Amino acid sequence: MILIENLEDNKVIPAIIGPTGSGKGRLCFEIARELGYSVIICDSKKVYRYMDIGTNKPKKEWREVVKYYMMDIKYPDEYYSAGDYAKDAGDLIKGLLSKKENFFVAGGGTLYLKALFEPFMEGVKVNPDVRRKVEEEIEKEGLYKMWEKIKEIDTTRAYKISPTDRVRIARFFEIYYQTGKTFSKAVKERNTEKDFMPLYIGIKKDRKIVYKRIEQRVYEMMEEGFLEEVQKLLEIGYSLKNRALDSHGYKDLIWYLEGKVSLNEAIKLTIKRTKEYSRRQITFLNNYLNYPVEWIESNDDNEIKEKIIKILKGG
Repeated sequence: MILIENLEDNKVIPAIIGPTGSGKGRLCFEIARELGYSVIICDSKKVYRYMDIGTNKPKKEWREVVKYYMMDIKYPDEYYSAGDYAKDAGDLIKGLLSKKENFFVAGGGTLYLKALFEPFMEGVKVNPDVRRKVEEEIEKEGLYKMWEKIKEIDTTRAYKISPTDRVRIARFFEIYYQTGKTFSKAVKERNTEKDFMPLYIGIKKDRKIVYKRIEQRVYEMMEEGFLEEVQKLLEIGYSLKNRALDSHGYKDLIWYLEGKVSLNEAIKLTIKRTKEYSRRQITFLNNYLNYPVEWIESNDDNEIKEKIIKILKGG
């Protein structure tokens, strides 16, 4: 491996990846601080303003030391797809390369990661009426029935989507109704050549440690004011109708505030859903990336940090 500024045509971009609970947020901060790098966040929720605690954004004091990109760029009621992220982050990367600014991508946003670096269905501008039709159909039929419809239409795609994944299910039907083509066929027909390729550096820890960290983090979030953050979002006028809030943690606390579950149940649901999401991330990173991942398997953060620094320095 060699430093980013010495790579041929500046085409290879380091990306530090890993599941929720792997500690990559702090590790990325420490690595960026030590090397003087900037960080491009790759996360489908950190792009939204007002959603700080529940998305575990870099701490305020970290942002005073390290420059972070691709955070707080949208409001929670704005539509923002993986394709939109790929275009915006791609343009940003080209700009940083032209300025010779050292940086790496960091995150576990699997769909955003794939959209940024690999062949992906992007650029289809969906008519607002089509998007509204899909949302109404999901509300009426429910996610599982919609997923079953995908299985009938495009079996290959169906088994790459969780029956509870509202975003991917909605995106499938948006493209299907807009173009008349299945997701799989549309992807094959589009020119998906990228201007750069990733150097995936993966953080892998023992699952028990990851799960324990997730549990600790959820309770820390509550102490930091996560419930108050959700209350503020609702007061502003946002709701579960906005995709940004339809995710673990936010959804569960909204259910609590609506009287559907107790606070203890909401916290337990958040922990459960976050663990499930972490498992799906690992499965995705292991099986659905087109480029190999340089996995660093260790439960010692200092060892992980030193190995990643060595890779970034060309060791």
